[in-house]
Amino acid sequence: MAGFVKKVLKSGLGILTSRIFGMVRDVLVAGFFGANALTDAFFVAFAVPNLFRAFFAEGALSSVFVPIMSDKLTKEGEHSASDYLTSLVFFVSGVIIVLLAVVFIFPKISVTVFMPGYRHETAILSAAADMLVILMPYLLTISVCALFSGYLNIKDTYYLPAASTAILNLSMIAGAWLGYINSGDIRILCYGVLAGGVLQLFLVLGAAVYKGYRPVFSCGINKDALNSFYYVLPSLASVGINQLNFMVGRIIASFLAVGSISYLYYANRLFQFPLGMFAVAVGTVTLTEISVANSNDDFGQRNILIDKAVNAILVIMVPAAAGLIILADPIIAFVYGRLSFGIKDVNATAFALRMYSSGLLFFSLISVFSRIYYSDKDVKTPLRAASIGFVFNVLLGFLFMKPLGHGGIALASSIAAFVNCVCLYINLKHYNYSVNGSLALISKVAVSTAAMSAVICIADMERVQVLINITLGCCVYYFTMKMLGIDMLKVMK
Repeated sequence: MAGFVKKVLKSGLGILTSRIFGMVRDVLVAGFFGANALTDAFFVAFAVPNLFRAFFAEGALSSVFVPIMSDKLTKEGEHSASDYLTSLVFFVSGVIIVLLAVVFIFPKISVTVFMPGYRHETAILSAAADMLVILMPYLLTISVCALFSGYLNIKDTYYLPAASTAILNLSMIAGAWLGYINSGDIRILCYGVLAGGVLQLFLVLGAAVYKGYRPVFSCGINKDALNSFYYVLPSLASVGINQLNFMVGRIIASFLAVGSISYLYYANRLFQFPLGMFAVAVGTVTLTEISVANSNDDFGQRNILIDKAVNAILVIMVPAAAGLIILADPIIAFVYGRLSFGIKDVNATAFALRMYSSGLLFFSLISVFSRIYYSDKDVKTPLRAASIGFVFNVLLGFLFMKPLGHGGIALASSIAAFVNCVCLYINLKHYNYSVNGSLALISKVAVSTAAMSAVICIADMERVQVLINITLGCCVYYFTMKMLGIDMLKVMK
């Protein structure tokens, strides 16, 4: 179990490295370009390759590819694994190139699908179409990069793949700065994205070669690679639907006030910080470790891993959600509130952050539960759960958009995550989280979170600086848990 914790920490540290640079990137983009129709266009154009990235990269294909790769390395050796991975790279690249050709031929039609509320704004649509053409090749680099990252995870290398996105963020920081000093030309930021994707791919590919990967060029595509796509099709749909939940929010937001898409983006980026920092790290390592346990027919270890993952998420994400909801305004003001990002933008983004944060626990549990199914090569159940959640998201998004504006769209995503999470849990086979057995832990988390919330509320009313307040809240939560007999480090182990 200590090895599991060590791997989670490596993955989490790598994600933290990337997220820190990502936060700097978002701060600069917000300050340099603000929240307006042009930033709405950029975030939609940037979201399109990221949506398909979920189909072709780490979200879907890796979830199916990692268990198969684990079996091959364990039972057939390095050459067989390299042959399988090489075939996957060629197949994925071919599919993506066809997609890129379609976007290059019909850029304005492609972008209009994702921001229909701007369909009468010819200048904004043209700008978005130009940005989409620049950004789409990034999909190819990041998708291939994700395949090699999965290979590195199986080789017990977690930090470098998770931290490699820092290169993308550094490149985007350079692009944002160059765009700002060149009359606010946001297109230069798009070139920063593309350059970062290429550099990230070279880094991860080099690490994979160092760890033992050797390209295997053979006639035709590896049979197991083709079988992977048989398994991955439902997974593509389920993970793609989860990404579509955020994309649908942007589509609906395009009918609201100018800047609504940008508010959702900035809020979602902050919301993703704890989600990516911890929940994704736990989910990534859990997938790999459960896959290894399954390969060794060690189902007792499998269930122990699931229990530990769920408890760790409860201990971290419940107070994190409470803190984000209570301190949304000062956090947004501290992070984004400068230069072109005014008080109106701060308040609007903070509202969206509160709505997203209400679903933080459920988004986190989805990251773990879905990977349990993928490790068992069951991709149909996550598809059904995601589909049900997607329907709730669309219906509630349209229902809430009038009374709550862009905040209603964020709330709809959180409720959809709750529905998705419940569907995944009730369909898990050979596993049942013991609420009665964990009632003491759950109660102590609730009491500690309440104590933390009271303290940071009072400190916020007294205008305590937000970083000091966050530190104070973390200390109150930790020591309250300790007083109640819960050693957080022991829970994590």
